[in-house]
Amino acid sequence: MKKIAVMLLAVLMFCVPCMTAFAAPTEQKGATISTTVPAKCDITFISVGGRIEEGGTDMDGTEEFDRRSVHTFHIIPDEGKEIDKVLFGGEDVTSQVKDGYFTTPALTTDMTLEVIYKDAGTPVEPVSEPTSKPDTSKPAATSTVSSAPVQPSANTPASTTPSTPSTDTAKTGDTTAAIVFVIAAVTTVSAAFIIVLAKRRKETE
Repeated sequence: MKKIAVMLLAVLMFCVPCMTAFAAPTEQKGATISTTVPAKCDITFISVGGRIEEGGTDMDGTEEFDRRSVHTFHIIPDEGKEIDKVLFGGEDVTSQVKDGYFTTPALTTDMTLEVIYKDAGTPVEPVSEPTSKPDTSKPAATSTVSSAPVQPSANTPASTTPSTPSTDTAKTGDTTAAIVFVIAAVTTVSAAFIIVLAKRRKETE
């Protein structure tokens, strides 16, 4: 019995790999994704106040170009105008404009080339104005006040302010008052002396 069991086990071990090797392959199904890349790209030109050329041909409205192609456009302002700003695809590319020519990168999608102009010779406003300094090269004007007395005009009313007496007049008045005081003192003393003499004469008689 043991020999029979061993033989059956050996047969099974031999048959299982064979069944696996001859199994039918499983069919796999998956989705296929495909994309179509456009062969052309459009550029819309906006240039009010000038024109845009390529190889002598005016670019106006929307033009079609090959995908991955590179183009150089000549920007020509009208008389009295000059380039102020250039936008390509909404991006400011003014710094890339050389002598009125702008070269695009390789086109991969539709774009817009817009040129904005301004009046020629328009000055750029300074960020801050310089502080003005006084001109020191010219001597400052000096005002001269005349020392001559101002003569009143005929129509000017005379001043009502009393005039101040001069120093000489004041001295003369002081001297006169002193003389009058001395005379009055002498007169008083003389009168008193005369009265005293008169009393003594009466007493003597």
